Amino acid sequence: MAGALYCPLELDQHGRTTNPCQNHQCWWIGEPPCDQNGRVMEELISNASQEDKGDGIRTTVAFSRKRGDLAAYRDYYEKIWTYVREIWHEARVLDATCDPRTEKPVPAVVEAQQRVFHYPDMATTRAGIGAATAKLLADKVAIIGLGGSGSYILDLMAKTPVAELHIFDGDEFKLHNAFRAPGAPAIEDLSELKKVDWFGAIYDRMRRGIVRHPYHVVATNLSELAGFDFVFVAVDDVRARKVIVEGLIEMKVPLGDVGMDMALTRQSSLRGICRVTTATVDCNDHIKDAVPFGDVPAEDIYRNIQVADLNMLGAAFAVMKWKKIRGFYADDMREHHSLYTIATHALTKEDRK
Repeated sequence: MAGALYCPLELDQHGRTTNPCQNHQCWWIGEPPCDQNGRVMEELISNASQEDKGDGIRTTVAFSRKRGDLAAYRDYYEKIWTYVREIWHEARVLDATCDPRTEKPVPAVVEAQQRVFHYPDMATTRAGIGAATAKLLADKVAIIGLGGSGSYILDLMAKTPVAELHIFDGDEFKLHNAFRAPGAPAIEDLSELKKVDWFGAIYDRMRRGIVRHPYHVVATNLSELAGFDFVFVAVDDVRARKVIVEGLIEMKVPLGDVGMDMALTRQSSLRGICRVTTATVDCNDHIKDAVPFGDVPAEDIYRNIQVADLNMLGAAFAVMKWKKIRGFYADDMREHHSLYTIATHALTKEDRK
């Protein structure tokens, strides 16, 4: 009976292994290895639980064997052969022809990392969350609006293995946008580029699949979003929001809508609420009450101030909710409407399903 030794690789930006190996652990695929007397080699095993490593890799036990001097392994060769020698020594007592050096190449399985990124996703590998990350392998996600909130949504979503991220915005990237968007543009960068081109060029450096749409989403082109896995709506025009949100629900496309309501007090402090509302095929009756579709109040000064921290917070809440829907995060509350109130630091969770 054969088994396989599993070890996650840590690579640099050029795809070369990084040495020394800081992680001394390995895992086993198959029945746990036994010694020549048929006894399971418990001295190697640190955890007897099965684990899903993602990309179809499921291990049966975890191994822990450190160097004698407790230093890190110099390289992967030393690390792997430390484990192989112990198992091989017992196996060839029973079969002298047994040899783990099959000369048969074993491809590294990194589908969740390589399908979109230009370099390895070592954050996932180092954290051992490949199985969770694989749940984010959506085909097409859209972000409508690349203002303060939408640009931060893009920043977070660009680091997920979604195959295609479609960005929709007809506006130019201007001076005021620089103060509520990720990164730090230079003055010469403020050259009237379309937002989709400005942000697209940034994230194209990291990954493939950023699809630019340099126009606004309106009733006449809304049908382009049919069949998307999810759509983030980050627009501050309430009439446009109504058309988009109601149209997506009608097309049975899941969505997350982000918004803010802010006001200036007599003490020159800002009060406000940061909102994230989600609609799915099975839960969307709350939208008409939860999402503001009416006229903007006269005292609403959101468009005249810079609140990058709240833009970022709303974007984070929206992306976290999408990850909950995908199963990446646990979701005990299953809320579809959240409100964060700045002054009271309160977070409400409503429309649970």
